[in-house]
Amino acid sequence: MSFSPDAIDRIVANVLSQLGQSAAAPRAVPSGEKTTLSPVVKMVAAAVVSTGVMVIDGSVVTAESLENVSAGASISVLPKAIVTPAAQDVIRGRKLTLIRQAAPAASAETKSAAAVVTTSPLLIVVKNSKAVDQLWQELAGGWKREFLGCPDDAAKLATGEICRGGAGQVVILADQTHRAACLANRNEKVKAVAIRDAGDIRLIRKQLRANVWCLDTSARTYFELKNIFREIQTK
Repeated sequence: MSFSPDAIDRIVANVLSQLGQSAAAPRAVPSGEKTTLSPVVKMVAAAVVSTGVMVIDGSVVTAESLENVSAGASISVLPKAIVTPAAQDVIRGRKLTLIRQAAPAASAETKSAAAVVTTSPLLIVVKNSKAVDQLWQELAGGWKREFLGCPDDAAKLATGEICRGGAGQVVILADQTHRAACLANRNEKVKAVAIRDAGDIRLIRKQLRANVWCLDTSARTYFELKNIFREIQTK
């Protein structure tokens, strides 16, 4: 079964009318109960803005909503507005120009938050050990790892990753933890700290939002490292 464009337009108009009537119908509300109205699809006539473009502020554009639009005019509709077949015939017949409004851009905060969520933490190993290798078997799925020869290079890499958004958290494993933290902190976007155990992490987080953790793995067991990294990953 096929429908003509006019028939489709009438069906759409009837559905929208019924939706509007359903939303407008009152009902008894018990005392103290809060009520919310379901959103109603709007279909409104075109309005003229200062630029001369006819704006149709509705989620569905029908032939009826284009009745008062002059031939050759430009009409502006919502980014995801539905244009019915009958309305498309009117647009072609009157040689109207259809302009879809630009969708609102994501804010800088939204983009930044998304970047933080999608980046993996980075482990920079200057001093390795069997305990570190054992721990890496558990971290490999969600972490990145780099091997470097000195704390200076580790601080430089950590700074670069934080600044470009390549990692939200960086852990440097090295003997000279204070040197690595000091060098990394030369950049204002970096908050590097030297830590000894999970307790240090909890204490530091009460005072600042550190993003680079410098840890000396000397004499650290696998279980000690596991507890420290579990605390680092705790939000």
